[in-house]
Amino acid sequence: MQKIRVFINGFGRIGRLAFKLMVDDDIFEIVGINDIYPFAQMKQLLEYDSVYGNYHESLELKEDILKVKDQEIKLHNISDPNHLVLDGVDILLECSGLYLSKESNQTFIDRGAKRVIISTPPKDDMLRFIMDINHKKYNNEKIVSNSSCSANAIIPILSIIDKSLDISTASFSMFHSYTAYQKLLDVKHYSKDIRRSRSATQNIEPLSSSAANEAIYFFPKLKDNIYAKSIRVPIKATTLYDLTFTINKNTNLKELQSILETGAKDYVKVAVTNKKLVSSDFIENENGAIIDLSLTQIIDGNLIKVFAWQDNEYGYAYQLVRLTKEIGKCLI
Repeated sequence: MQKIRVFINGFGRIGRLAFKLMVDDDIFEIVGINDIYPFAQMKQLLEYDSVYGNYHESLELKEDILKVKDQEIKLHNISDPNHLVLDGVDILLECSGLYLSKESNQTFIDRGAKRVIISTPPKDDMLRFIMDINHKKYNNEKIVSNSSCSANAIIPILSIIDKSLDISTASFSMFHSYTAYQKLLDVKHYSKDIRRSRSATQNIEPLSSSAANEAIYFFPKLKDNIYAKSIRVPIKATTLYDLTFTINKNTNLKELQSILETGAKDYVKVAVTNKKLVSSDFIENENGAIIDLSLTQIIDGNLIKVFAWQDNEYGYAYQLVRLTKEIGKCLI
């Protein structure tokens, strides 16, 4: 079987999770990994993870070769992508968060990669694709984005509700686990948002979010009628999405729950639950979103609240790998 040859640039949280998912899928061959920290740390962070536990595969590192299962993967410490050799690479996963435009990612194409998928929202008009939303519109574009973790959770839910009830306004609050871009202690931070300088382990921090802009990309009609905020909370993983909509077609609670339950079946990785669960119950859940029907509310027929859970790392990485497979099949 011909394999999809993947190179990972940026071996952080998402890069490593994508790696683990692809190692378990015979359609992928990982041909290289690049980041600017030591190879021994790459191996260590793959083997041991404070959120997901110990890796189930044994790893062997010999100089710049990482061995896992039947694969031997070349490791790189190259800071300038112009020095990468990417001949034979079908898809480069840009997971460093440093290259956010078509122009900056063109270097990977010039160096030999056939396609690039970035694992974050872009800063320009780069096309975004979310599985089961618009992936069938992919038309061999060379550089695309898998959008954000929040978009992969919210956009399917938006689609379900809008199709049946016609959304007029939307407001999102995301109770989001802390990330590496926050600080452990109160120290200086170079973000424009001064709250990022405060301890992530001791505070609830309201921060800016790309979710509104990403939602507008997929639903332009909401351009002037949408708001989003990321509320960072001191937990190590998962997000609870609190989604509020006004709708043009009145409904009731029973009908709304039925719409959500039926609509979720149209999306491979959107689930529903009636169980009274908490954030830790969703760690390592591969779904892009899990709608919590028990928390659904409706006020006066046209103001609705929908809650959904997501492992914002694992669930997003799973969606990224799904998109990688979909685009890769066009190349082999």
